[in-house]
Amino acid sequence: MSRTQAVRIGGLAAALLAWEGVSRLGWISPIILASPSAVLAAIRADGGVFLQAFEVTLAEIAIAIALAWSLGIGVGVAAGSLPRLGATAGPLLSSLFAIPLIILYPLFVAWVGMGPASKILFGAASGFFPIALNALSGVRCLDPRFALVARGMGATTGQIFFKVLLPLALPAIISGLRVGTSLIIIGVVVTEMLASVGGVGFLISYHRTMFNTGHVYLGIFLALLAALLVNRGLSHLEERFGRWRILEQTRA
Repeated sequence: MSRTQAVRIGGLAAALLAWEGVSRLGWISPIILASPSAVLAAIRADGGVFLQAFEVTLAEIAIAIALAWSLGIGVGVAAGSLPRLGATAGPLLSSLFAIPLIILYPLFVAWVGMGPASKILFGAASGFFPIALNALSGVRCLDPRFALVARGMGATTGQIFFKVLLPLALPAIISGLRVGTSLIIIGVVVTEMLASVGGVGFLISYHRTMFNTGHVYLGIFLALLAALLVNRGLSHLEERFGRWRILEQTRA
């Protein structure tokens, strides 16, 4: 074990001990701050239920990401590549992004019910706008002479897109994916808390009304874990996209 790892583990252990001590001394009400032992008790009592809810939340986030990424990048790149479409889509997307989508969530419930579909659609809608806007901006800001030079060298439309436009616009697209993915996670968990019959957010909301603070903290930790896993996966994809971008530019 390296010194850095030892320091991190020691710091975490010290923080947990201090947290447990503060809780046991009664300095903070257990309704407000659950002790680590209370969280462990929640795991022993309902760990299986929370694990199932965690799987539901991860699945909802994954599907919402797939929808938001594909639609957002597609719409953004198309609007950025076609000036007339971009002139209309750009202001429209910016205006819609400014609307707090949470006020529209009752409509999602009315359309598809309180099941996973409403959470998936709301999460996808939350992430769609920043992804589309960044993709649009990334493509629109490119110097059109790049495409003209490639066309003059005999490149097809597909080659221009994949070997010239997309690699150059990739940094802006990745930035949009990061913002959009964060909003997707927030959207899914929050809507699970508002109106749902499953998922980590639902369990957090339910146990909050029952004053089971240990269960609430367990749900919060699982929501954080979901965010960490998704962001770790996004970082891995970002590294691969970066290598692909360099490779395509080298070939071009």
